[in-house]
Order: sequence, then C-alpha cells, then structure tokens
Amino acid sequence: MNKKLYNLAQWTWGLPQTLAGLAVYMIHKNNQHYDYEGAKVTVWDRNDGLSLGKFIFTPDDKSLVSHEYGHTKQSLILGPLYLPVVGVSSMIWNRLPFFKSFRKKTGKSYDSFIIESSATYLGRRRGAKR
Repeated sequence: MNKKLYNLAQWTWGLPQTLAGLAVYMIHKNNQHYDYEGAKVTVWDRNDGLSLGKFIFTPDDKSLVSHEYGHTKQSLILGPLYLPVVGVSSMIWNRLPFFKSFRKKTGKSYDSFIIESSATYLGRRRGAKR
C-alpha cells in the first residue's frame, strides 16, 4: 500500500481512531518511535499492544507490531466503525477475566477470535513498498 494513501485514509476515513491514537502518542512522546509501513510505532513499557488509526503502541516485539499493523488495516476497512467493532470487542477479548480464563481452560489461542486472527493475517500481508 502506498504510504501517502495510507496516511490520507487514516486521517480521513479513520479519523476518530487516529485522533485517539494521536492523544496516546502525545502522552508517550518521549518514548522510542519508528515508522512501520506508514504507521507510527511507539515502544512502551506495557506488555500488550494497542492500535489506534495510524498509531501503534507495543513493547519491543516485532511479531506484535505486525499484528497491531493488521489492526491499522482493519481501521482502513471499517473507518468510523473501527472503534465500536474492533476496539471494543478486542479489549473485551483481551482484558475481561472471563475470556482470559476461557482461553486458559480451553487452550484457545488469542488469535482464535476472528477480530484478532484477521488482524494477524492482515498484518502479515503488509504489501507496502519499501
């Protein structure tokens, strides 16, 4: 994907989540940052990831960056529906004790939830020109 087109789409179609990502980015402005296929990655001290529009927040973990980049592609697909569809369901799957316990008891992977498996799939299919 062309990085200019990616950025334009995130700042228009994906505006709500990109603005939220900018706010989180500003809180972590002194952290390490780098570009990943047009997305702005911030390395933080939490052990999980967050993707808001073109902004990705992860520990220093390349496979997690790829997965979170997949969420940025979901943002491009869903636009203003991203936060209620992906954001809310992903947070519930990740953080709710019931689902943490369910994954542990059943041996289900984090990616067994379609929102997460599609993010991993989309993240692996980067396709941006380097």
